[in-house]
Amino acid sequence: MEAPEAYKTAAMANLIGGGINILTSFLAVISLIWFCVGIWWFIPMAASGYQVYIAMSMNKGEANPAAKNAAIAGIIGGLLSFNWISVAASGYAFMQTNDEEVAGWIESNS
Repeated sequence: MEAPEAYKTAAMANLIGGGINILTSFLAVISLIWFCVGIWWFIPMAASGYQVYIAMSMNKGEANPAAKNAAIAGIIGGLLSFNWISVAASGYAFMQTNDEEVAGWIESNS
């Protein structure tokens, strides 16, 4: 059975939000490591890495029960790194995964 359109949209939003946050967190680590505060940005980078990892399996059309968790991790990672684009994309992905059709499809295919 084909994945619902909202699920595919959530996968792309997770990929975009997580990718942007990984990039900005990496740049923050590189630029601020000399002041001993750059290590802080490893936490949102790890959360966004998890988000991108789950989003890649979602993008392949595989039913992944961790889709909502990945969007929540992206929201938290974006908030911790003050990246509002990532927060918006992850929030949109979370709204898409809360769709009844998507929840039913994930439950029936996992």
